[in-house]
Amino acid sequence: MGTEGKADLDGPEMSDEQTRAQVVDPAKRLVQAVGLQLRGASFRFSACTDQGVAPFRGRVSMGFTFPTDADKDAYIDKIVAAMTADGWRDGAPEGKQPHGRALHQGDVMAIVTPNPDHPDRGYIQILGECRNAADHSGDDEDIRAELTS
Repeated sequence: MGTEGKADLDGPEMSDEQTRAQVVDPAKRLVQAVGLQLRGASFRFSACTDQGVAPFRGRVSMGFTFPTDADKDAYIDKIVAAMTADGWRDGAPEGKQPHGRALHQGDVMAIVTPNPDHPDRGYIQILGECRNAADHSGDDEDIRAELTS
């Protein structure tokens, strides 16, 4: 890719490995800290534009089941507390307005929300920085086993 694509990066270019680690590593720590009952988890390189071209960010998507008889708001608070203990700050990065409870570490953002279609389930997304200029397809990588090992 030429330098014109790199001008759109949020900062210095990151390798595929760095892009992946930026979102997978905190997801793994969260799953272990809270003991999330994952229904599924995936990683993908997600385009930062609606054209599907660079720059790309890493994105982890995790679906979980609330513990039986858990107060959902209290459980979301438990997730937020675990993330705060891991260095996350409550609220979205400046200029972002996501739906759901947002946290951030620098420009990396996490969104935690109950699933409105399935009251026993919740959803967490961790979105990395737009700093990968490589050419990527949108294939999801199943990372559930990696996060729970």
